[in-house]
Amino acid sequence: MPLITRLFIKSGMIFFLISLLIGIASQIKGFSFPAIAPLFWHTLMLGWITQIIMGVSMWMFPGRVKEENFQNQKWGWIAFACLNVGLGLRIIAEPFLNISEAKLWEILLVFSAIFQFIAVMAYVTEIWPRVMSKSQRRKKKKEGA
Repeated sequence: MPLITRLFIKSGMIFFLISLLIGIASQIKGFSFPAIAPLFWHTLMLGWITQIIMGVSMWMFPGRVKEENFQNQKWGWIAFACLNVGLGLRIIAEPFLNISEAKLWEILLVFSAIFQFIAVMAYVTEIWPRVMSKSQRRKKKKEGA
């Protein structure tokens, strides 16, 4: 199993635990805050489910080059880094959004969304050639030659 796949899956499991803890915290009277529901759903859906899907799909649809290095998997690594940075920024900023007047938290949420968008685009760029049919690959090879 490629390193990038293992990291996506392990990070997904960590975010699953984080979302579980957030879900438990949301049920404790006095600890809950208005932004806890969106934070729970982001850590669950993007942190756990999306990372598991991305990691497993990179494993199940291997690239044409078998050698594991950054150059051959650069879009996967960019997706991994940007998704986790974006989620980290959201975890930091979301709780303070409604309790602080500072614009810093809104700016961090915008950067969080930008990082997550870049992650999705990098993932699509990484996985797209892996799911092309043989005829599409032949056509692309002829156009490139």
